[in-house]
Amino acid sequence: METPVLEQRHGPIVTLTLNDPERANPLSAPVAEALVTALGRAARNNQVRAVVLTGAGRHFSAGADLAALERIAAGGDDEANLEDSRRLERLFAAVIEHPQLTVAAVHGAAVAGGCGLATACDLVVADRSARFAYTEVKIGFIPALVSTFINRRVAGRVARRLFLDPETVDADRAAALGLVDEVVDDGAALEHARRLALSVCRKGSPAAIAATKRLLNDTVYSGWREALARAAEANALQRLHPECRLGVRTFLESKRTPDWLEEALEPDDQG
Repeated sequence: METPVLEQRHGPIVTLTLNDPERANPLSAPVAEALVTALGRAARNNQVRAVVLTGAGRHFSAGADLAALERIAAGGDDEANLEDSRRLERLFAAVIEHPQLTVAAVHGAAVAGGCGLATACDLVVADRSARFAYTEVKIGFIPALVSTFINRRVAGRVARRLFLDPETVDADRAAALGLVDEVVDDGAALEHARRLALSVCRKGSPAAIAATKRLLNDTVYSGWREALARAAEANALQRLHPECRLGVRTFLESKRTPDWLEEALEPDDQG
């Protein structure tokens, strides 16, 4: 992965592409840091009106870098573990606080933290075959960070079901739930996201859009910043739990998740 994030400019629109397609674009340290840097650069450029986020290859993003997570947990370095969680906190904050319009163009899978990255954007456009899931509990992990801002898109009861019963939902179902704004034909999400961004930016002044986003963060979604910081600590703590370590290891070795009715039972309880 020579360039973690590709950056393209199309007039007033900047497209940022997660560029680790062989691994389905996990939110690794290089990708997260490059995204934060690129988002900051766009925010400081008065000629940029919107940022579109997408992924290279077949998928939008598979979420957390599980291989790195396992290495950090095995190393037993609490500070490194917390810093890795804080890195994702900074990424989500950079998207949520961004002064310009942000649009996710989703194709393939948007899973766990990858689904969270789309959720953090102002608007989401999806290919019809795209699929969305918050799968954290399947590997003994928790959707800590995204829990602080998922209310930007769905009601509490919907979030509870998505988090606790981690089924994969297709784009049409995701739109019905509120995770997605517009569903388009396969292969059209990126171009449609750019057109949508241009349409929105023609209607509103850049200062008004930025001020409205700040207002929403300060009123409707107030307290999210402090909650995100606490969630990063909960995230780091759960990574060290034996069940999470087992779930991550099982997935990395077999591409399967544990059967927790079996894994959670003591030998004497299994009959």
